[in-house]
Amino acid sequence: MGHQKKQSIILIKKAFEEVFKTNLLDETYTKEEVKNILNSLERTITNEIKGELSAYTNTNLLMMYQFFQQAEKWHLRLNVDISEMQNKELLQAMEKIEISNNIMNRTLEKKKLLNTSDYITNDFAEVLQKRLNQLESHNSKLEADLKTLEDNCNKLKNEKEALKLRIEIEDKQEDPQKNLVEIEVQTQNTFDDNSINHDECKTTANQLRNELMIAQSQLTLTNLELDRKFNDTAAYINMKNIITKKNEQVRELRDRLLIYEKEDDNQDNVV
Repeated sequence: MGHQKKQSIILIKKAFEEVFKTNLLDETYTKEEVKNILNSLERTITNEIKGELSAYTNTNLLMMYQFFQQAEKWHLRLNVDISEMQNKELLQAMEKIEISNNIMNRTLEKKKLLNTSDYITNDFAEVLQKRLNQLESHNSKLEADLKTLEDNCNKLKNEKEALKLRIEIEDKQEDPQKNLVEIEVQTQNTFDDNSINHDECKTTANQLRNELMIAQSQLTLTNLELDRKFNDTAAYINMKNIITKKNEQVRELRDRLLIYEKEDDNQDNVV
């Protein structure tokens, strides 16, 4: 209701300002003209007050209707003392509450107007920069670990190929029947070990790739957040406003130049 009261006062002031701007332009007025101006102003203010009082009444009726519904639901009996509505002490207490509330609202509005956005933006930018550096270092570490695992996998693969070649050479040089069982057991054990190590390396490499992708996405989001925070700073906004004004001035000069060129063409045609 306090907000509605402020809005009503603003609308009434605007009605008077509209009269000053549109109707009170001459130095002298006749009696009939003054009556017409005042009657128009009276109609405007009357309609505004009627609308606000109607909204106030309807709001109170809907609120009381909800109270009565809840009382009926819980089987309550409501008693209203009309005389208390004219109690001067209670009315004065309500006025004090309203005054203190207005003072508190003004204080909050002044606090909101303090220029602290730049400090908040700078602090937040520093935090984002630190987080960016951490992500970059973590990204570098993941890349190094991934390269190490790839090197280990390649090394195991080369050992496997060398072992196969060695087995083939021994098969050609020695008696196949004598060392066949031993070679098969050794080959199977080596192959199993290499397979297990290779699978572990592949799993670890996939995990590192996933972590690397997550770190890169976080790095991209952090860069976007830094760009957005820079766009919200006061310096960027002021520069943007200056560029917009300059563009408007250039556009106006172009329009004026076109008008002058058209006038020159018309004069040449007349001549």
